[in-house]
This record gives sequence, C-alpha cells and structure tokens, in this order.
Amino acid sequence: MQTLTDNYNRVHDYLRISLTDKCNLNCIYCNPAKNHIKKLQQDEVLSYEELLRLISIFTGRLGVKKIRFTGGEPLVRKGIINFFQNVYLLKKQFGFTTGLTTNGTLLEEILPDLKELGLDKLNISMDSLNPVRFKYITGKDNLESVLRAVNKAIKLGFSPLKLNVVVMKNVNDDEIINFVDFIKDTNLNVRFIEFMPFGNNNWNQNEFIRFDEIKNIVESQYVLKEITGTKNLVAKDFAIEGHSGIVSFISSISNHFCSSCNRLRIDAESRMKLCLFSNRNNELKFKDILSNSDYSDEDICSMIEKSLHFKPIVHPEIDELLKLQENNMLSIGG
Repeated sequence: MQTLTDNYNRVHDYLRISLTDKCNLNCIYCNPAKNHIKKLQQDEVLSYEELLRLISIFTGRLGVKKIRFTGGEPLVRKGIINFFQNVYLLKKQFGFTTGLTTNGTLLEEILPDLKELGLDKLNISMDSLNPVRFKYITGKDNLESVLRAVNKAIKLGFSPLKLNVVVMKNVNDDEIINFVDFIKDTNLNVRFIEFMPFGNNNWNQNEFIRFDEIKNIVESQYVLKEITGTKNLVAKDFAIEGHSGIVSFISSISNHFCSSCNRLRIDAESRMKLCLFSNRNNELKFKDILSNSDYSDEDICSMIEKSLHFKPIVHPEIDELLKLQENNMLSIGG
C-alpha cells in the first residue's frame, strides 16, 4: 500500500468528503440566506458509485485511515443510509474509520442505523443553547431536535461525540461558559471554532474572537489541563479538572496549524482541495477524471500523489481569503 506524502514529508491519512452543497439551515457564518448561493446540479456532484470508487482508492491503495463525511448537510442527500451501508462494506475490507459532521436536525431517527453501520465518530454543529438565538444564527427553530439527537447519541454510546461551536463576538460569545457547563460532566467534547472568512459569509473583524480569548473566558471558571501526545491535531484539546468533559479550541485564523495538517478534502463539486482555503489552481476535479474510462485506479493514484506537491505550508492572510469568492463553505464542507 502506498502512503500519501507531500514535499514537506507530511503523511496525509485523513480525507473529508462533502456529499452535497445543500443544507436545510441558513447559518450566518456559512450559508446566509440573503447571499443566494447558486447550488450545484445533480450531474455536477459525484454519484454514490463514484464516491465509493474514490474511497476504495484512497483507503485501499493510498493508505488513508480516516474518512469523514460532511456537507452542506450530508443527511439531506437522498439514499444516504444505503450509501453508508456500502461504505461499511468497504470499511470492513480496508479497515478505515468513519465520521460524520452534521447540523443534527435530521439525525435523531437514523442514529441507530448509523451505530449499526459502524460510524466511529460524530460531530454535531450547535452554535447556541438558546432557542431564540439558535433561530437567529441558523434561520430555523430546530434547537430541540438537535438536543434530542445529542441525548440519543449519548445513550447509544457514540464516543467521541463532539459539539462544534463557531464563536462570534457579540453574537454567541456570552454562551461559552454555558457550553462548558453543558458538557462538563458528560463524555462530550465541545470544540470552540474561530469564525473563518469565506468569500460569501460577510466576515468582519468586529465579530472575530481569537481562541486565546475564548480560552481565557473558560479559564475564568474552570481549570484546563492540555491533552498532549496526538499528532496532526487541528484542535487544541483540554481536560476540565474535576470533570469528564473535554474542551477544544480550533484556531484556524489566529494560530494556524498548516505545517502539520494531514487532511485532504473533496468538495461537493468533486475537487480535491489541498487546504480549506486553497484556490482552484492545481485542484483535481474527480468528476472529470472518473468520467474518463481511460484512467485506471493506478492512474488516479498517480494524479493524487503529484497534486500533493502543491499543498501550501501556510494559508493566505485574511485580506486575501476574503477575495476567494469561489471558496464556498457549503461546498467545501466543515
């Protein structure tokens, strides 16, 4: 089996796949309703058969050990359980782990199926514990359904179970302690994520709060002890003294982790993104590649390996990121 490394000798064993650019929420930091982001047509998105072929290439031939499915909202895609059934067969064959990032609104009823199909890791995005504010951030009154999904996932034994919270100043930063209170005596991991700029999300400095500011707020009431020893983490993880919950911080903007990043992404438009913030130069488009019957799996492996030489050591500064209009969080995936 080959191993994916780039010219900085990083091993890339983690692949995130966006199954769709569609979502049933309109979060202000990702999918603002007023921006009217054009959605992809069905023939522009990788079919389930094409996705399964890519998964078998990445895991069976190139040494990828972790696959995470994202969106948009991945659970809005039709036939998703049948797809996960086929992923499960590949998982048994090649021995990789699977994860899912979801907004949780469609999760409750299918959690037993996902558990049975061996889903290893579950991340639920939830940016407020206040129903009114949740509706302001997402555009929908769905907090109760998300909380039911969280509680059911706990009962079914999903571990790790992570809550993703995008923190915005003067929007939900006053809930930071509330989230720690919520998870402190559970097996949950709350992950506070810096508000990231994309060309379509109206990012501004006034709403940006650095991870160290967030951490200071948590430490005003709790003692945190850093969890070390794991390589290639995008999050800084901390145990809470005297409690079982975990608090993490993702500092994509203020303290980037590019040099140790082991992740690759396939966005909803089938492009392999070498960085969350990369432009379209040197990006493979798998929809075109897979439609060409002349390309064998070995040919595709070679293309992927060559592409890695273009992976940046650091992402651009904020001013440049805001100019990348084609960088759509809905398509790239969280």
